[in-house]
Amino acid sequence: MAGVLKMRTLSIVVALTLSSVALAQAKITINGRKLSARDQEIISMLEKQTGRAAIPGDYWYDNLTGALGTWGGPTVTFLTPGLGLGGQLPANASGGGQGMLTGVFINGREIHPVDAQNLAAMLGMPPSPGRWWVDAQGNCGLQGGPAMFNLYAVSRQTGSFYKNHGKGKSTYVGKGCASVNGSLGSGEGKKDYSYFVGCE
Repeated sequence: MAGVLKMRTLSIVVALTLSSVALAQAKITINGRKLSARDQEIISMLEKQTGRAAIPGDYWYDNLTGALGTWGGPTVTFLTPGLGLGGQLPANASGGGQGMLTGVFINGREIHPVDAQNLAAMLGMPPSPGRWWVDAQGNCGLQGGPAMFNLYAVSRQTGSFYKNHGKGKSTYVGKGCASVNGSLGSGEGKKDYSYFVGCE
């Protein structure tokens, strides 16, 4: 194996002690925007469900899939889709935006090279440049068009395995690559989410 690349640890959701006032003062942006009152309510709800509080930082969120990452980076975890956090997902959320990074746009965001690598492993070939939509069930099509295929079904056909376990946990294995995303530790020490990608 060429090794495992450990992406920056991320926790979007740490203790219930962060009040709504503290949340409003925390320096958090989603999709390039400060948290709205509605965003704060949603994050507070997530904190209650998970027992974790939002960590200050700059993030992007894909409302259709629930994908979440740090600003300028790849997908790190998945939240519930349809939360509407941060408004519209900007094209440059993962460092590109002009079609020069990967040329593959999903739900308006030019995906990061790590996302493209994961898709290539899942599909058994590199993703086609262009503008695509993907929903939380894995249905995929050209922007403005009908569904053409399902990513999870293709993954099964290529001998890959993908499972979104919910609450920010997912597993992917296929074509000599693997990625794992989930919480580390337990009890009081359960504080971080990590994303690992490795390929032979």
